[in-house]
Amino acid sequence: MRIIRILKRESPLLVAREVLLRARREWSKRRILGRLKDPGHLKFRSVPYYNPDLRTLEEDSRALIVAFADEIRAGRYPFLGYGTVELGTRLKWNFDFISGTEWPYVRRECGDCIRHDGSDVKVPYELSRLQFLPVLGKAHVLTGEESYRGAAKDLLSHWIRSNPVPLGVNWTLAMEAALRAMSICFLLNLLSPIRREEEPWLASVTRCLAQHMLYIEANIEFSHLLTSNHYLSDIVGLYCLSAFLEGEGMAERRRKYRQRIETEMARQVYEDGGDYEASTGYQVLVTQLFSTALLLMRSERSAPPAAAFAGRLRMMFQFLNAVASASGQLPQVGDCDDGRTELLVDDLQQMIRCPIAERNSLRVSRLLGLGQRLFGVGAGAGDDAAWYGLTDTAGIPYFQPQINPGSAGPIKVLPKSGIGVLKHGSAELLFFAIPNGIFGKGSHTHNDKLSFVLRVGGQEVLSDPGTGCYTRDIATRNRFRSTAAHNTLLIDGAEQNRIHSGPGGLFLLGNEAAASQIQEGGEAHGYFLRAAHTGYASLGVVHTRTIRVVDGEKAFVIEDELEGDGVHDFELNFQLAPNRTAEVAADENGILCRILGDGQIQLAVDGPTGLQGAVQPSLISTTYGATVPAMKVRICGRAAVPARINTRISWTEVADMASCQPESGKEAKIHETVAKGVCQA
Repeated sequence: MRIIRILKRESPLLVAREVLLRARREWSKRRILGRLKDPGHLKFRSVPYYNPDLRTLEEDSRALIVAFADEIRAGRYPFLGYGTVELGTRLKWNFDFISGTEWPYVRRECGDCIRHDGSDVKVPYELSRLQFLPVLGKAHVLTGEESYRGAAKDLLSHWIRSNPVPLGVNWTLAMEAALRAMSICFLLNLLSPIRREEEPWLASVTRCLAQHMLYIEANIEFSHLLTSNHYLSDIVGLYCLSAFLEGEGMAERRRKYRQRIETEMARQVYEDGGDYEASTGYQVLVTQLFSTALLLMRSERSAPPAAAFAGRLRMMFQFLNAVASASGQLPQVGDCDDGRTELLVDDLQQMIRCPIAERNSLRVSRLLGLGQRLFGVGAGAGDDAAWYGLTDTAGIPYFQPQINPGSAGPIKVLPKSGIGVLKHGSAELLFFAIPNGIFGKGSHTHNDKLSFVLRVGGQEVLSDPGTGCYTRDIATRNRFRSTAAHNTLLIDGAEQNRIHSGPGGLFLLGNEAAASQIQEGGEAHGYFLRAAHTGYASLGVVHTRTIRVVDGEKAFVIEDELEGDGVHDFELNFQLAPNRTAEVAADENGILCRILGDGQIQLAVDGPTGLQGAVQPSLISTTYGATVPAMKVRICGRAAVPARINTRISWTEVADMASCQPESGKEAKIHETVAKGVCQA
């Protein structure tokens, strides 16, 4: 079926090119892999990727780095949404410690590692990215303690002995090898200069890096049909390896992979700075990958980054700042597996100090702070930039491409990315009409067309539910990317884009829901955003959503218009942020809902007669592998189309509550009706 879909969608010429590419790649793969036992004579060179200026490093940052390193040194591993796990200092690198599953040390392909037995190959993959090694290196730099240096060296040596190339689960995907190779290079950079007595160890590590380079080149994840964060990781990893290794062919590799990185910037990132995989989680990973490449280019000195490349990366940071809260938290839109190129202090803080239920992998103020130091974009926070020497006390950014920063007013639209932002008083509403990722291929897309996220006072009130997991549980995977999980309208129980329910569909999504570009405009008494999608065309229905701000009122008004014919069932879902609940009641005009928590937030929904409302249990996921209980408001009904449903969201800010007037009739109605038990779940 997948081959048939490709043949229908792509031109015969492109398919022919892809077939030829794959045939050549198989021949090249055999040739390159034959060289793994003797990868050639290369030497490690320590380029100034890190150029620490630690005078500005805050005490809290130092403490977090050392605390994380102490955990690793003791054999305890802070890990994704699974908490801190006791694995010791002689790890099983091929082991999913959640399910108890091991992968044998045999040669296999990536697809063979996904077993659909409750295991998740991402656990050994993530552990073998070795991204804790640079943290140990930083702890050594900060404290001068030899134990951190020794722990890093011992763990790396153990990994090399335990994972002979190309055997086992950790040699099945070029992306994983690339991210791991970068971690090793960064560690060596932090431990440089290498001492005389460490030279035999360095020789074994350098040989391992050369094997990584050959393995990635043999298995590079390029396709004429699509490229993604996988291929980008491959070429950034290869660029990093060619920068840190010297010997025959390295200069040519640096030139080639740098050029490919610049090509992918133009291909994978929209003009407004959005990554084309339709995911804020992957926006973070891809921004960090390109930032790593930029810092490597900077270390070459003889060849500064191209203006077009630096300018587009600046736009990526502008995108992040446009959708981030004041504290640097992004909404969980599309897939997120917490992927990083290297761990920043934000990541350490989440894993060291936050209980699992309170973790959020998209709190990225330190990454925003790096963007601020590189480009002068946003406010940012933190001092990770100090490790790269980006601490100019005059506050002058290091790269200043001439890019129009855009409007700083109450309305902001990222037209290619399909995101609109409305700011009104202390409230902020993010509206999503995001194209299906990678030009419709949708591997990390969710069914979130015309959904939105609401913040009041900088805190999320209505949220995107997140990701949950990938391969461990198909039902959970599909639940979190379904239409009903998002703050949008569901018609006749149909998905906006078809979700393939079998094991082969975990990273497939239909391309039925084409979203229109967001329209923005002003009106006599305010301004609005509007978009539509075609996901219900098979039902004869088109859904259009308009979100309005009315001057002088603390409210957003959402108008859902259904055009077409026939009689259809519909439901509106509003996913509450964790630790929030709501009260719902019927009213003569529809449904009233009060969201409980800081401030007073109300939803009033009216439309066709007979609306029913309920508060139901739900789940939300803000870090990969963990879900926490939450609540959602579900409002359902039946309507003859054309039809319109109106939702008014109003709020009272915390500072205003002391002066609030007694409840109005409608507000009192909520309490009265709930007390009488009229509202049914």
